[in-house]
Amino acid sequence: MNQAKDQESPKPRLTSTFRKRWPLLVASFALIAVLAAALITMRRPQAQTGHVAGAPVPGVEATDAAPSPAAASADITLPPEMVERAGLRYDVVRLQAVANSLRTTGTVQANAYRETRVTPLVGGRVTAVHAQLGDHVTKGQPLAVIFSSDLAEAQMKYLTVSADLQYHAAQHNRAQKLAELGAISQQELEEAHSHFQEHHAELAAARQRLLLLGLTEAQVNALKDASQVRSEVTIPAPSAGVITARNVNMGQVVAMADSLFSVTDLSTVWVIANVYEKDFAALRTGAGVTITAPAFPGRTFRGTVSYVDPRVDPQTRTAQVRVEVANPGQALKLGMFVDVALNTPGTQQALAIPKAALQTVGSDQIVFVSVGPGRFQMRKVQTAGEAGEYVRVASGVSEGEKVVTEGSFFLRAEMGRSAASHTH
Repeated sequence: MNQAKDQESPKPRLTSTFRKRWPLLVASFALIAVLAAALITMRRPQAQTGHVAGAPVPGVEATDAAPSPAAASADITLPPEMVERAGLRYDVVRLQAVANSLRTTGTVQANAYRETRVTPLVGGRVTAVHAQLGDHVTKGQPLAVIFSSDLAEAQMKYLTVSADLQYHAAQHNRAQKLAELGAISQQELEEAHSHFQEHHAELAAARQRLLLLGLTEAQVNALKDASQVRSEVTIPAPSAGVITARNVNMGQVVAMADSLFSVTDLSTVWVIANVYEKDFAALRTGAGVTITAPAFPGRTFRGTVSYVDPRVDPQTRTAQVRVEVANPGQALKLGMFVDVALNTPGTQQALAIPKAALQTVGSDQIVFVSVGPGRFQMRKVQTAGEAGEYVRVASGVSEGEKVVTEGSFFLRAEMGRSAASHTH
């Protein structure tokens, strides 16, 4: 019993020690709590100042509104007197009702109805080539010259048939006189007349053959004997246009079926686009189409749907749509990739800014947005077609923001000078 009591005696001593240290522990915890509260209080303004637009803020309901101009960073800041001297003018980014459009991509191709392959009417050896790839030619302009034995043979045949016709014409006249005198029968007269008509038809066919081979009416009429026979055929341009293919060189031997050149009228081109099956209901022949190309920022080309392929590709579930597009200055090149916007029934709201607010920097289009008194921000925007004096934008600005319409070149110059000064 005494031993058990001796073993239990340390417990009262531990309890007494803990009670003596308890106030010190409480004070330590209180000091830690105060320091933590102070640290949170110091960090809170910094966190709010560095808040990124679109990130959730505790205690504030999240919205899709753009950041206020006062909170946005500025690329350039100007004093009030400089802003007044620059004569800056502004306009507000606004929503505008525009026609619905179906967007896809396409490839520029030649208008097949205005593309002509040039093939020779006779075979032979090429002795001259007068047209190069990319040349603009007019109708009838000589493209190449071919030395052809076929042409010489056709002229010799013409001379032979012409001589035979003269002989039979004389025979026919003699037969008529003899028939009047009763020296020959009616049957002999008819036979003479038949031979005359037969050789007359042969001469007409031989003459037409020479015209098809490239000789003119005057040249055929002047052909009287073998000394005037020509062996060279000139290949003329069948129409005005551009040489888009050349498959012939000097000394080459060509046949009648060979394609020597392709002459294409590029004043209009075709844009071949693929449209998905789900959008077929919006397609109709004659619908207006807007074409844009990365090579020409801010420029649009107008066209119309001229053909919708009735077949659907089983792999892609798309159908080809052919758009005929006017091509002023032949800006659209064959094989170029373009963006296609097909107008469909109904309207939608789209952001719009004045054309005067746009500037082109390299391959980008930019605007200057006012983010406060004397403070401006340069933004890259993506355009989506024109609407009168305004340009629709797909990204880069928000509704209600103010863009600079006059004086933006001054801001761009000031940014360049500022960047140069920082560099040096």
